[in-house]
Amino acid sequence: MAALSDGVIELVPVDPAQAQELALGRCPLPAVADYPHADTAATARMLRDSLGIDNWVPGFGIYLIVRLADGLVEGDAGFHTPPDLRGSAEIGYGLAPSARGCGFAGRAVRLLVAWGFAQPSLSTIIGETAADNAASIRVLEACGFTRIAASGDRERYRLQGGERSSRG
Repeated sequence: MAALSDGVIELVPVDPAQAQELALGRCPLPAVADYPHADTAATARMLRDSLGIDNWVPGFGIYLIVRLADGLVEGDAGFHTPPDLRGSAEIGYGLAPSARGCGFAGRAVRLLVAWGFAQPSLSTIIGETAADNAASIRVLEACGFTRIAASGDRERYRLQGGERSSRG
């Protein structure tokens, strides 16, 4: 699986050995001082566990978000699992605190959406966030996602293949 890039960031796919490093709280590539962030290890363990049940499909995993200007990992993004039988998969993303507010999450989501919808097995992308995470909600909405449900402190968003946004 090749890296995905928009000229500002590059999404570098995480291989199984790198996922193990992330699960232990270590970044396998040069990174900003405050990465890995709090959710990285849990995300990497999810990928590692999917390998154990033979549910890993290249491309539908974790990517490291690398800022091309300095080559440092700023965060991670990716698909939680391959598409289900309905063609749906959920994405997630997280940035080091020092990288927030720079537009990297939106860039990463747009790259994932473009790559994902180029795959014949994917027709719907889901995103879920905390109801009070205004920055994450802005990212999803700016990338064309529509809120479909709220439960307690969580909100779910959906993007259908034909609904992709060209907004930046």
